[in-house]
Amino acid sequence: MTTKKEIKRHIIKIGILLVSVVLLGTSLSYAYFTANISGRVEIEETTAARLDITSDLPESTTINNSQLQLIDQAEKETKSEKVEFSVTNANTSTVNGQYFIYLTDIKLTKNLYSKYFKWELAKKEDNGETILSNGTFVDAERSDEPAADENNNVKTTAEEILLNSTGIRIPINHSDNLVFRIWVENDTEVNQISLTNGSFQGRLRLEASPTK
Repeated sequence: MTTKKEIKRHIIKIGILLVSVVLLGTSLSYAYFTANISGRVEIEETTAARLDITSDLPESTTINNSQLQLIDQAEKETKSEKVEFSVTNANTSTVNGQYFIYLTDIKLTKNLYSKYFKWELAKKEDNGETILSNGTFVDAERSDEPAADENNNVKTTAEEILLNSTGIRIPINHSDNLVFRIWVENDTEVNQISLTNGSFQGRLRLEASPTK
């Protein structure tokens, strides 16, 4: 006999139209300079440091799922949609680095500005994963102008989201393995039919800079 929970999962599965994370890989070479002013007001530029940051985001698998289904919180590591990628501070660097990950070029339907539509950024380590940050799209800031009499499934544009508010420090000659997850979370006590027929797309972006 089909339970109500199974029916609900099926409805969501056929309702979500698109989850697509298009990746932008970043290869950065950052050199900064010191300026020494002499008595003749001449500026001498000398290389003070070099930071070479690379990422394999272009080779990472994109998310493209037209049949996203509800999952429980406990299932996020095994059933959520995810992108795994690495960030490397090359041995040619002379300084440590720090980097920030952004979710940008966001387009989503109005019904997915929801506390049930969730994301997570984690670092994979030898003893498991460390969650760096997480959140929902309920507080995503819409950047386009609403039209009159919009329906719940109209596609909107949202401001980019800084996934980690604190820079992730990366030493010289070191690589971080990261995973970005996105999912719609199940709540057996709530009718979530409003989440159906939604769509989402976005892009990951990396910014890096030198640090002590």
